[in-house]
Amino acid sequence: MAQNTTAIPLRIMPLGASVTFGVGSSTGNSYRKDLRDLLTQQGGHQVNMVGTHKHGAFADNEVEATSGFVIAQIAASAQVATPKFLPNLVLVDAGTNNCNNGGIVSDAGANVSSMIKEIFAASAGVTVLLATILENKVASQDACRVDINRQYRDVVAGFERDGEKIALVDMRSEEGPTTNDLFDTRHPNDAGYKKMAAVWNQGIQLAAEKGFLSMPASNGVPLDGGSGATAIVLVNNRSVAFSPSPEEHIPDSLALTLNATGAMRLLLVVLT
Repeated sequence: MAQNTTAIPLRIMPLGASVTFGVGSSTGNSYRKDLRDLLTQQGGHQVNMVGTHKHGAFADNEVEATSGFVIAQIAASAQVATPKFLPNLVLVDAGTNNCNNGGIVSDAGANVSSMIKEIFAASAGVTVLLATILENKVASQDACRVDINRQYRDVVAGFERDGEKIALVDMRSEEGPTTNDLFDTRHPNDAGYKKMAAVWNQGIQLAAEKGFLSMPASNGVPLDGGSGATAIVLVNNRSVAFSPSPEEHIPDSLALTLNATGAMRLLLVVLT
């Protein structure tokens, strides 16, 4: 596909916990690979996903997510990663683990609001998309999530009144995952992650239409993080991913990541 010269390059920091990391995904890709494909192939964007971790069977697999993290821990991660990478787009999916014991988490909205304020301060011109929390099969946990989602709507409305570049991305919309798209009680399966990618993409396109997106800062991080190769083992549930060095950003410097165990019997290499 020819590059769309009018599309703003996207330096995306996927920020969250186990869903963003990719638990429940057969490849570890979460929604990130599907979203990247939508943005590059349909939207014509150059995309570089950034973060201090790498996970998934594709080249541009950097992510700022750790399984089990609650809002306060996600905020602490963002404090380090945002000024380091200076993303122009941050995708926030937080609060899932705050609901693990059910009940009401009355300060979730306030804590996420504080985190988002710090993101705005740390990366000039950044756009933030805040996701509502996915459906959960455990009734008490889902009730907690519904209440946090109510708080998140109020948070986004407040930032919008202040003229900030923010939007709510509703993962409980008709296009989002349902409990039929879950790997377990809380994490999406591959079909669920594909639905998440589509909902994120809708939010990003809406942000573009509103004129929110601005060029990423010139800080040595390349505009395109997809150079390199992705290799996937097709048997034994094992994947092998080759990608550029996350520190040096050298396209021909390939790092090898092995996921799962077992003998490699069939390998498909796809250049990206």
